[in-house]
Amino acid sequence: MAKEKKDFRFKFSLFSILAFVLLFSMARLVLLLLNPDFFSGLSTAEIARAFLNGLRFDFYVIALFAGPIILLLNFPVSWKWWVKFWVSCLIAEWVVAAGFLIGDLIYFPKVNRHIAEEIVQLSNDWGFILSYMFTQTWLPLILLLGILGAAIFFVSRYIDKYYAPRRWGVARNAMLFLGIIFLCVLGIRGHLGGGKSLGVADVYNYTDSPAGSALTLNGVFTAYQVGRKGTVDTVNDYPTEQAIKNVQQLLISSDETVLDASYPLMRQHMDEKEAIHYNVLIVLLEGWHPYYIDGLSHNDFGVTPVFDQIIQDGVVFTNAYAVGQRSIFGFAAVFAGLPRVPGLPMFGYGLELAALSPMPKHFSNLGYYTFFAQTSKRSSYRLCSLASYLGAKESYGWEDMPQLLPYKQTPPFGYDYDAMMFAADKIKNRKEKNFMGMLFTGITHEPFTSTLPQFDKYPYDSWEHGFLNTLSFADWSIGELLKRAQQDGWFDDTIFVFVADHTSGGPADDSLKNHFRIPMVIYAPKILKPRQIDYIVSQTDLIPTIYRLTGLTPVYTSFGRDMFDGSGRRVALVSEGVNIGLITPEGEIRHGGGKILTSKSYVPGFDERQAEETLLSLEKAAHTLLKENRWYNPAFDEKNIEKK
Repeated sequence: MAKEKKDFRFKFSLFSILAFVLLFSMARLVLLLLNPDFFSGLSTAEIARAFLNGLRFDFYVIALFAGPIILLLNFPVSWKWWVKFWVSCLIAEWVVAAGFLIGDLIYFPKVNRHIAEEIVQLSNDWGFILSYMFTQTWLPLILLLGILGAAIFFVSRYIDKYYAPRRWGVARNAMLFLGIIFLCVLGIRGHLGGGKSLGVADVYNYTDSPAGSALTLNGVFTAYQVGRKGTVDTVNDYPTEQAIKNVQQLLISSDETVLDASYPLMRQHMDEKEAIHYNVLIVLLEGWHPYYIDGLSHNDFGVTPVFDQIIQDGVVFTNAYAVGQRSIFGFAAVFAGLPRVPGLPMFGYGLELAALSPMPKHFSNLGYYTFFAQTSKRSSYRLCSLASYLGAKESYGWEDMPQLLPYKQTPPFGYDYDAMMFAADKIKNRKEKNFMGMLFTGITHEPFTSTLPQFDKYPYDSWEHGFLNTLSFADWSIGELLKRAQQDGWFDDTIFVFVADHTSGGPADDSLKNHFRIPMVIYAPKILKPRQIDYIVSQTDLIPTIYRLTGLTPVYTSFGRDMFDGSGRRVALVSEGVNIGLITPEGEIRHGGGKILTSKSYVPGFDERQAEETLLSLEKAAHTLLKENRWYNPAFDEKNIEKK
């Protein structure tokens, strides 16, 4: 007996919603199981609440993306192709969501949070995305594409065989449409009352901890929320004027003058002696963590002999911190003095539209040859364009650099040695007397590839071993750069700055100190005596430090102060996705904008309330001055040029 033909669109719609709910819940369960250390502090009740409240954020995604498709699927039309098309769209959406959640599960252990602002960066680097998908995640990709093709094929066959359009009246169809629309609006808003629709910050209405928020949220929701506008919603009610006063006391030295009250962090240091005009070469190290550098950690990995010697002969800052967890944040902090502030666009995606006083521009104005070179391609994160925007006279990428050695494999972000020799050639052939150069390495960016046999110290059987092998090559490359500097005659009068953009790997420690501490060394054996500095410094402190070392006195704004000035209180502001944090000599706090999330003391008597006031002051001052374009007054550019 033949099966009766029916209109099963409404049932399929309900089944689709259930399939999405199961998908998000399963991803949440896998996240919990794959990261036991991170979630170990949650009680059974907290885990249960995270799964329950997580449905709010899951339904937001379902209502936003699947809701309109379900509405169109249930239109009162009789064509089979109409049903096939919208059913296929629902299946495709489910598969895409599954793929994104798998990517989020892979990414989560690296930074202990869901994908957020990274989606904005990756959207401009499709070459890397496609390369990574087809080389590192090809198996899940094939499985998902197979599921998509098979599901569409069998559902299409089923529709041909068993579908018959329903004969509903106008009133019944209208009730169905209004019901679907109401549920979509409710899912997106997350509540029936007034106020804004559901946002990332709303997670702290249901949990007090980063672990609880991570388990409640999902990567699709966070990526969409941040990706659609490049920012996250933040809450900081600290008084603006008091915040600015507090930050002035922290950052502005006693011998610096604020030149315009409307730009309260813009200042100038007047030095009685003439500028020394040392050369400056900043090497931004991709993902280096102090844990893997024997000279900093006292471990015995054996892959950084060159850098260990640099530590011995240079000024090493043992308590240095990155502002964020992505390369673009380190780039903006080192070269433009910018902190990473949630609630504002990222640098390169709108933040650069504010008037800035970047370091390369000041050196260019004073007649220096300024250049930027990165191992990755020129289009990668648009760093070459951004470096030119910041004042570099020339910017170069992988395409500009000849391959110098017979490498075993091709890495995704180029070769450190080739970039360093290329930079050395540019320095040697310059016309100007002095130079200020910026190098951004990339070999230590995953996926890790073998370069030359002598640097494969470990088998490629784990993330850590792969990183150490590439670190060995990176360390040797730095040694070759220093040899070139000596051979070509510019070593003695050059200040080398080695600083990581952010950390990668390291011990299983969820503290801010572990997640953000970076290697930072100022190396100039003929200029500076070896020294170890143990107080807190940040990437944003580099600009005022370099100005002091070279005797430059431009009008500038930077969210830092001279690293050789040990007077006063020193802290580090860090950004961890949607959260902010503060590292002090006594302890650290994580903050969600509305409340403290975690607190950790390093010594007895840590005053977390004082730390909270400092943190909120820093965040509020930076957010306000950048948003209101009161960071730097471009009228002072002419004054800086006149000092040439």
